[in-house]
Amino acid sequence: MQAITVIDPSISGISGDMFLAAFIDAGANTQAIRDVLHLIPVHYSRCKSIDLKVENVFTHGFRACGIGLGISEEKSEISANQFLTVTERIAQNANLSEEASNFALNSVRVLIEVESQLHGSNAQETHLHEAGSADTLADVFGVAAAMDSLKLFDSDVISTPVAVGGGHVTFSHGTLSIPAPAVMEIVKRFQIPILGGPATVELATPTGVTMLANLVDEFSQIYPSMTAQKVGYGSGRVTLDSSPNFLRVVLGARPEIPRSAGETVQMLETNLDDVSGEIVSHAVQGLVEAGAKDAWVTSGQFKKNRPGHILHVLCDPHDTMKLSKIIMDETGTLGVRQQFWQRMTLEREVQTVSVEVSGRVFKVRIKLAHCAAGDVVRVKPEFEDIRTVAKEVGLPARRVEEIVTVQVSKNYEREKSECLSTSNKPGNAKK
Repeated sequence: MQAITVIDPSISGISGDMFLAAFIDAGANTQAIRDVLHLIPVHYSRCKSIDLKVENVFTHGFRACGIGLGISEEKSEISANQFLTVTERIAQNANLSEEASNFALNSVRVLIEVESQLHGSNAQETHLHEAGSADTLADVFGVAAAMDSLKLFDSDVISTPVAVGGGHVTFSHGTLSIPAPAVMEIVKRFQIPILGGPATVELATPTGVTMLANLVDEFSQIYPSMTAQKVGYGSGRVTLDSSPNFLRVVLGARPEIPRSAGETVQMLETNLDDVSGEIVSHAVQGLVEAGAKDAWVTSGQFKKNRPGHILHVLCDPHDTMKLSKIIMDETGTLGVRQQFWQRMTLEREVQTVSVEVSGRVFKVRIKLAHCAAGDVVRVKPEFEDIRTVAKEVGLPARRVEEIVTVQVSKNYEREKSECLSTSNKPGNAKK
């Protein structure tokens, strides 16, 4: 089964120490993390010593892992190029996989690029303040070592949207609104979905968001289908009034998907009582072309007994925003209802087969549906191909469809019988 990691910053946001603490809580090797952290004072002259402390903390009654980084460091500016050189030296001397080293290097590079862009300078001219601290190096290399020890760089990584908080934050460049400019630039660059609140404090830091950007394969409003094996909770440093302050990570695997499988789909609906049938038809066609699994219209009766239409769209949850925008743009509706549905589906595939109709051979596409055992339970020819054949031979399309369906079904029954006959021969028996 494919390994999967879910990172959930949707309530309390994300920071470097929360990231590291969550992976430690999920079982990361703390000695491997300490071994990497001890390289920081060796290669970074500003840092004299660094020590990692791990403890259980409680936030709104929930236990989580909290970390403390005891860092002795000279507070001064450092050029972006110098900081990158230090990062490269640590990566070269650390006992990390190539994926882990690249993750740490890329995270620091993004921070440097963002700082340079925000200040209108290049890497040689940019001087780092908070981003150039030993704490930043401890976060990125600590997380790299933690994920290495858990063998997570081979897993699919999915994240929920990031809660960024609200209000204002004060740092070396003064007081600014939240999210801070660096966070905003990173989420824009990597198209990371964000949520304001739920607290009026800074919940997402540049280091935390940068690491997330360099790990995640996709973002999702909901958790994917998975079997959870380990769960880790990494505590933040601030006490929130409304909710526990922790980052949750879930390590697991995608389940083996049977041929008859369940899936989560999103249902979108809107009421239309002032739109012509032509516009509704055009909207349905556009939604299907844009990736909707299905779209259809039913009749409805609305305010003041006005007749109208109800537009229904079935889609993948990841396409919700895109398709909702199409619905509103095409129909002029002011709102779209959303709800999650669970549905069971048979595995489907399309094949092109040769069939004989009226003494002539034609290529026809067919849709096959398989049951859990793998047997074909339904055969449906592609109607556009049926219509083409019907015109060629001068028969009704309904009759051609019957001929093709019977031929294809018989072929699959024959193949099944031959396979069973071969497997039952004495020479093929298990010893």
